[in-house]
Amino acid sequence: MSKKAKGKKMADPNETSKLLAAKISQLEQDAAGEKDQEAEIEREVKKATRDLNQLLSNIESPMTRLETVHKKYTELLAEMKKLDRDYTKSKKRADQLQKDQDKGKSELSKTATMKDKLEKLCRELTKENKKVKDENKKLEETEKRARMIVNERLNSLLVDIQDVMAPKESRKYEKMDIDMDEAIRTKIKTIGEKFELREFHVKALLRSKDAEIQSLTAKYEEQKRVAESEASRCRALTAQVSTFSHTEVELRSQLNIYVEKFKQVEDTLNNSNELFLTFRKEMEEMSKKTKRLEKENLTLTRKHDQTNRNILEMAEERNRNQQELEKYQKKCHHLEALCRRMQEQGRGHGFTGGDSNNVEQASIEKPVFGPPPPPALAEARTNGNKNIISF
Repeated sequence: MSKKAKGKKMADPNETSKLLAAKISQLEQDAAGEKDQEAEIEREVKKATRDLNQLLSNIESPMTRLETVHKKYTELLAEMKKLDRDYTKSKKRADQLQKDQDKGKSELSKTATMKDKLEKLCRELTKENKKVKDENKKLEETEKRARMIVNERLNSLLVDIQDVMAPKESRKYEKMDIDMDEAIRTKIKTIGEKFELREFHVKALLRSKDAEIQSLTAKYEEQKRVAESEASRCRALTAQVSTFSHTEVELRSQLNIYVEKFKQVEDTLNNSNELFLTFRKEMEEMSKKTKRLEKENLTLTRKHDQTNRNILEMAEERNRNQQELEKYQKKCHHLEALCRRMQEQGRGHGFTGGDSNNVEQASIEKPVFGPPPPPALAEARTNGNKNIISF
């Protein structure tokens, strides 16, 4: 298959030239984007340098300038160390996610096997339940036939007894008939009790089987839900892996296209060594540049993901700090209110040494903070101060 594909690619130079032109335009766009990024980085560096120079120009002492530069360097070093730690944490998290993925796959396989076992068990229980129902039906039919036979025998026996009792009217035969009736009644009673016990046993067996089937059905449904959740998770992870694999296949196909194009050029330009070497050098540089751009793209993607995670962590930390600040403000307001109440109580105790008129006048005065108290509160304070004075 690979040889046929190569033959098709060799036979269609227009398609290869189009692909090569598209790849070259993509590389040019990537190079332009790289130039823009480099220009942006250069602008940021110039801005930071300009700010630092402006900051140092306002400082006259050389030692102070040196301390400022040292402080700035320390801050940048700390930030770099923090970024290194965050990168290490993100790498560990990625490894942990990979382990979780493998663990999820193993759990999914276990759940699938458990699901198959439960399905097999449910099928067996269904067959057994059907078998028990058939046996119960057969027992009911046999019981019905036995009852019919017993009724027929009893009817024939009663007819015979009536035939025997008709010509005989003595007491001896009457006593024998009574004993026979009692024996027949006891026998019929024992037969009915046996049938009732048999029917009760069959019903109890059916109830136990139904309960067992219901419990196993509930377990099966639970395992089915777990298996579906694991399957959805596995599908998501498989989709990610397939996306990465598809990207890798595309890059490899592009690389194969470059290799085939290089072979074509090598076969075509074998008479001109200088042109051949020049083209090979360009192709090598292009492949190196492609690899370098791919690596830089991967690095920028990782940095972008890390920056997003850092922003999320900073937002969470800001929310926590905001909540703690609100809690401390509430505590502060509560303490201020408590201090005001204690100050008011202290002012109230301070007037206990005077006469009652002064106490009443002090109790009716307005508080230091806030609106005047209501009349009921003023009266209560007046009564409380009077009680303190009388005490």
